[in-house]
Amino acid sequence: MRHDMNDTNYITMIDRAFEILYYISNHQDPVGISQIAKELDLPKANIFRILNTLHKWDIVERSENDKYILGKGLIKYGNKAKERMNLISISSPIVKKLSQEIGETVNIGIKYEENVLTVYSEEGESSSLVSKLIPISPLNCSSMGKIFLSHATEEELLKYFSSNELEKRTINTIIDIKDFLKIKGSIIEEDIAFDHEEYEYGLSCVASAIKDIDGKIIAAISVSGPTSRLKFKGMEKIKQKLMDCAKSISESTKYI
Repeated sequence: MRHDMNDTNYITMIDRAFEILYYISNHQDPVGISQIAKELDLPKANIFRILNTLHKWDIVERSENDKYILGKGLIKYGNKAKERMNLISISSPIVKKLSQEIGETVNIGIKYEENVLTVYSEEGESSSLVSKLIPISPLNCSSMGKIFLSHATEEELLKYFSSNELEKRTINTIIDIKDFLKIKGSIIEEDIAFDHEEYEYGLSCVASAIKDIDGKIIAAISVSGPTSRLKFKGMEKIKQKLMDCAKSISESTKYI
């Protein structure tokens, strides 16, 4: 399992940490540092430091006789990964159908710290503007980001708009909480948010929320494309199809 340590693309200590985790996962009984050092031919001091760090984050648990097993922290990360994969699995056929119907790029995004992370995309007609988009974007100037921001508390909004150095990417970019509060109500009421050339000139997006069985927002879905093309196809038509798609995915989340 060990990689070539001369490969500059690897960080040695992280590589060793995963090697140790892999070793522990393949043993039903708790294992000690001496056993790991002997089997993996690694220095005991390094193993001790790695296990101490993993223990801090509940990735491993230490028994009374200083032996180790996998920790409960892995369950949390595993469940998060499972939820994301299940969401993509459920969404992909619905997203693909929408993209084919309107001929535009459709994205699924989740909130990641102070940004939106696009976890799945289905490409529509070619566009240099869409092709340049990176998978992570600020909350304030993306339609999916506005979906998440609209459900934040006033305290959370104050913190976001005051503690982040928000870039005025275009003249339409919202960087002031007062401007966002003007549109927050309509986003919640309609379950729709727009990016009117706020991230990039010539590019527009429209997004809606994906909710779980309890009505909690777990993701957002958006349509992105050149402003002129979206207007030609009809924004109202695209908006309605997007909302139907979001509803269909939301109803399917009961199986996650």
